[in-house]
Amino acid sequence: MHKQSPQVDIQRIATALAQAEKTGNTEAQIRLYEKLTALVPDTALAHAQLAHLYFDQNDVANAGGHARQALALPQEDKVDALLFDHLCTVPAFIDDLAQARQWYRQAPNLWRFKLLHEALEKVEAYDEMESTLHSLLGTTSQRDYRSQLLTVLAQVYYAMGRFHDAIACYQLGLEITPQDRKQLFNIGAALEHVGRYQDAYGYYQRVLEVDPQHAGVHNNIALLMLRLGEFESGWQHYEWRWQATQKEHEQHFNIPRWSGDPLAGRTLLVWGEQGIGDHIMFASQLNELMALDGALHYEIYARLDRLFERSFPAVSFIRREQSGAVASPEDVVFKQTWPQADVQIPAGSLPALLRKSREAFGAGAAYLKADANAVAAYRTKYREQFPGKKLIGLSWRGGASIRTERQSRRLSQADLLHLRALQNVQFIDLQYNSTPEELAELRAKGLDIFHDDSVNAMEDMDPLATQLCALDAVLSVDNTNVHLAGALGVRTYALIQLNPNWRWGLNEGPSYWYNSVRLFRNRELSDWKVVLERVMAAMKDDGVA
Repeated sequence: MHKQSPQVDIQRIATALAQAEKTGNTEAQIRLYEKLTALVPDTALAHAQLAHLYFDQNDVANAGGHARQALALPQEDKVDALLFDHLCTVPAFIDDLAQARQWYRQAPNLWRFKLLHEALEKVEAYDEMESTLHSLLGTTSQRDYRSQLLTVLAQVYYAMGRFHDAIACYQLGLEITPQDRKQLFNIGAALEHVGRYQDAYGYYQRVLEVDPQHAGVHNNIALLMLRLGEFESGWQHYEWRWQATQKEHEQHFNIPRWSGDPLAGRTLLVWGEQGIGDHIMFASQLNELMALDGALHYEIYARLDRLFERSFPAVSFIRREQSGAVASPEDVVFKQTWPQADVQIPAGSLPALLRKSREAFGAGAAYLKADANAVAAYRTKYREQFPGKKLIGLSWRGGASIRTERQSRRLSQADLLHLRALQNVQFIDLQYNSTPEELAELRAKGLDIFHDDSVNAMEDMDPLATQLCALDAVLSVDNTNVHLAGALGVRTYALIQLNPNWRWGLNEGPSYWYNSVRLFRNRELSDWKVVLERVMAAMKDDGVA
């Protein structure tokens, strides 16, 4: 019997594939490409097309196998264009940095760089990302390609806290693509970080000229207004946060939103949003809400239960529960069973009704109460352990991600060592993610920071509140410790970055949220020496050091 030529089979498959593609029959395409790759296993494009189809079906196992077979063969641009956008979304490929490096070095192009970029970003290998981007920029003259690379390089510099370098990259990119909305928006954000607010606003306006509903721009303008003390208009603009940054927190109800009208005889539900520091800060309005003579349900994180129930016994608190484990704060999903209420409002929208001016904040008096007996016990313990020493709580990092400005809210070890100049002080560790190795290294260099194992704020904030109240003062970068200490009325020296978070405004001195918190704004990027010297002088003047 005459054996049919493989070429005839290939032609027959190609004809059937054309028909399957024309009719959009994915199952048939997959079946035919499986036959084709079995006949011609050394055809990279066939494996890539099959992998592409499997990825579209969320069949990562089969897709990954064919992607690897395609990439083991001589490089083709069509293959790379089909595969690497998919590979950038698959954890197994992102986590395999060695493989991503190998593929990129075999053919350094933009498609392969996307995966390498994701893999390097996962481990925060920013120096390697910078050098790789410099090499790519040196090998291409294609204008759009260069603009894309400059954007990525700017993002790397932004993550490293090198905001001036990021601005320069965006400026170069905008010379090539002057209407690129991403670059216009991002250069505005970078300009804010170096305090050039008017220039930032100009770039935001350019975005709005072509995209009037750009949520990120409206949200950033809201934060600019609040930072500048333009409260009434800023709070109104702040509602853009739901589209821009708070989608995972938004809730929907079949009862109306509260507009500030009388609550007598009615029940108000205030639901939580954002981080635990925000839950503490927005709770500064609870006494005003209770004075409106309505019933009140207020949602808080579970870690705040004991502290808030002691401080506001008349309020019905709802525990905020997280749904499942998450990889990062951006992936958080919340679930809740809501009590009956007549009206509702998110906590972050309360200031639009209650904080329309600087005067509306009042005196910024303390409103949370630690357990007095527990405070006395902690104070006795520390006084016995560190006789004659002033007790200063210390926290030196804030922010969990680039999105929450982690790169700006941190003191280096070199910065911390300036605190050795305070001779009569025992520092108490308030840094939630400090490590024994880190503290041992600082101790070896002459800065002793005591860590109390009995306090774990990640499980319960009440022991941390007790600890704070047992201290003479707190010294901290912008993080939850500042909010908690301020809400408790503990004297706090807050180290605020050059571009302060919108919550603090631009001026130094007492915070309008908490009168026990004194703000010290850094005038440099990443170097805290001068502002630390000012803080230490203030501590000595105040008699706490």
